[in-house]
Amino acid sequence: MIEIKLPFVNPKSLGEMIRQQIRTALYCNREATKVEIAQMTGLTFPTISKAVEEMRKGGEVLLAGVGESGGGRRPQIYRLNPDYRYGLAVYLEKNITKYTVLNYVGDVVAAESREGVLQDGPAALDKQIARLVGLYPPIYALTFGVPGAVKEGKLFHIPGYERFEGYDLRAAYRNNYSLIVQVENDMNATVLGYHDRLDNDEHVSLVYLYFGMNGPGAGIIVNGSLVRGKSDFAGEIACMPLYDSGTFSGSIRAHAHEEAGAPWRPEVTDGISRLVAALTTVLNPDFFVFCSLNVTDDDLIEITRQCAAYVPEQHLPALIISDWEEDYMHGLKQLTIRNMLGTGEN
Repeated sequence: MIEIKLPFVNPKSLGEMIRQQIRTALYCNREATKVEIAQMTGLTFPTISKAVEEMRKGGEVLLAGVGESGGGRRPQIYRLNPDYRYGLAVYLEKNITKYTVLNYVGDVVAAESREGVLQDGPAALDKQIARLVGLYPPIYALTFGVPGAVKEGKLFHIPGYERFEGYDLRAAYRNNYSLIVQVENDMNATVLGYHDRLDNDEHVSLVYLYFGMNGPGAGIIVNGSLVRGKSDFAGEIACMPLYDSGTFSGSIRAHAHEEAGAPWRPEVTDGISRLVAALTTVLNPDFFVFCSLNVTDDDLIEITRQCAAYVPEQHLPALIISDWEEDYMHGLKQLTIRNMLGTGEN
């Protein structure tokens, strides 16, 4: 008989797992009774009752009122305390840095934009963040979105911003501020944001393409899971060789310097069509999403026509146009909320 060794879970870890499920239930439903939480989580009523009372005494959960009686004592209704924790989402781009402060239930309590710091270096970024952390002392989670590749919080491929190349952003803010910190590639955050907004099956697959200020990039989700790859380099489609002596980045480089809304040159449409066809043969996604700043409905018609020369049309993904910044910010907010609730990567 094969011996199966179960992972050891100490009581402290088990208690945190239970609290994570309670937080998630209350976050998703805004408020609930202990019986309802037990039904949503699958945990027993005594387990839920004990944990909820501990969370209430600690200020994490508030009593929101009482529900309708089912013939006996009216059940108490609970909700998360909005002021128990705050999270800070940081959007880093070439010319601008955007900050969004969220409370424990995901409401935006403050949002502001500052000058870009990517070209100035880490010290300029820290100066801006230190002020915000001082204004909101209960900040618990900090999420960065960056236009570069990231591995375990360290930036290792961020072209054009040499002062951040090799910089361990996560370690710096963990050590200096004792926060839960996540650093995410901008396109990964964007595709997660778009995916979260879908009402489709959670196992959907999609690719999100953005030309970007610093070259093109893509976020990829396969069967509901974000694709990072062996070295967290997945999505760096600027390097994809689509021609004998050229990359995808080269095929759109000339267009990147033209005015917004200018008609695409034939080589741009050809490059994008080849990219969509190539990724379709490997991933067969449900959707291929484009930034509204980059494409028009007419462009999608032409891309579909050209893609059909490589891949049978019935296998092509639905081509979608979406608001990149809206999806990106939604993704950063969701990552921040997950980290506040204790269900994120950190």
